[in-house]
This record gives sequence, structure tokens and C-alpha cells, in this order.
Amino acid sequence: MEKIREITEIHLALLESFPPKLRITAVGTVPTGGWTDPKLRPHVFVQPPPDGIHDFDFVADPPTGPAPQIVSSIQAIYTWEELPEGVKGVRVHASQNAKTAQLDLDRPGRQPNRFILDDYGGATRIEYYPRALDSLGEEEVEAAADARFEYQGPEGHFVFRGEEIGQEQNILGLLVSVALQPNADAGGLDFALLLPPVHLRGQARQAFQTIGIKIRSRGRVINPSGAELAYETVNLEGVAEDIPIL
Repeated sequence: MEKIREITEIHLALLESFPPKLRITAVGTVPTGGWTDPKLRPHVFVQPPPDGIHDFDFVADPPTGPAPQIVSSIQAIYTWEELPEGVKGVRVHASQNAKTAQLDLDRPGRQPNRFILDDYGGATRIEYYPRALDSLGEEEVEAAADARFEYQGPEGHFVFRGEEIGQEQNILGLLVSVALQPNADAGGLDFALLLPPVHLRGQARQAFQTIGIKIRSRGRVINPSGAELAYETVNLEGVAEDIPIL
């Protein structure tokens, strides 16, 4: 495969998925007709680029036989399924030029639509998406059916959606709760995440600290006495982000 002649256009779209995927569409020119199998080939970085701009080569297979001797247009699409943190845009290279496209991360009135939290020991990780977004990345009416909560911890890996997630606004902030283990005879385990209001003030992300609470019920006990629930707090470091879903 060879690099194409020139890049003419780049379009970026963050797809509405969990986690979000980035669709990169590049358009360019080749010196003749007959070029096939166009691809965007990502550069491999030992460390993420400090400016957040990731590089791709636009390559294709040149014709192996006679081809029209006319400059032709060619297009390639790449879907980036595992976006690293800090991505701000992409740079696509051809043999004669390169073009850069940046994500729109400077919209006014930004609100978080993704929360990522880790405990201090690295044993627990949480991703929470509180609401759905429309095709322009703006907030729709908040609906429990559109929320998603992913929990990875000592108890296992769990993914909850919609009505499986409890959401309650109170004086402490937003209390988000899920059931990790059903309240059966042996006792149940719920997890509650306390989210304070986070104001982005035009930024793409803001760090914050909060707590999670593991709530254990003791199950079926004959003639019980004492407290029915036991609480264990988990200190969490979090990042609130506004991801433009297109």
C-alpha cells in the first residue's frame, strides 16, 4: 500500500455509543484511477502525543495494470473504538501534504455527560453516563432509560442500564444506586455513588473527589436484633467530562 497524493477533507464524528467511538472520514486525491482498498492507518505512539493530536496515514493500493490517467478522488473511513483519554483531534498524512481536524471541545454551557471514577487503591473503577445526547451533542430530556452505569470492583464486573439504575437528587447531590447482589436469604449488596454538582465552565473536563457506599443487608435472620444494614465507604477520585456526541 502507498500513501495517496493529497488530503483534501477530514470530518470527525463522535458516535453515540458507550464508550463513545470516533468516526474519521478522510477525502483525498490519487494521481490516476484504479486505486483500491483505501485505509486510514494509525501511527503507533509509545506515549500519547502531548497536544492530543493523533496521526494517521491515508494509504491505498495503486493500480497494477492500465488505469485512467486522471486525478481522482478517494475516501477512507476509520472507526476508532477505544479512544484514549485526552484526544483533541487527528492529523491525516498523504505523500504531498497533511491536514488536521480538531474535536469541538469549546462549546458554551457545557454539562458533564460522562463520569469516570477510581478508588485510591485501583481496585474499583466506575463509569457513569447520566443521560442521552442528541445528534448535535446537546442535552435531551433526562431519562432513566438512557443512563448507563458500569462497575468494576472486587465483587466483579457489572453493567446497568435504564431502570436498573436509581437516581435521586437530594441535598448531598445526585445519589446513583445499583444492586450488585440481590437481597436473597444470604443478604444483598447495593452500591451508591454520591455525585456533587460539577461545573465545567467551558472546559472539557474537571476533576473532583467523592465517595461511594457499599450497603450490605444481612439477609433472612430469625428474630433479628440490631441494624439491618451495614455501610462501607469507598473514597473515589473522579473526572467529569463533556463528550461531544455527533
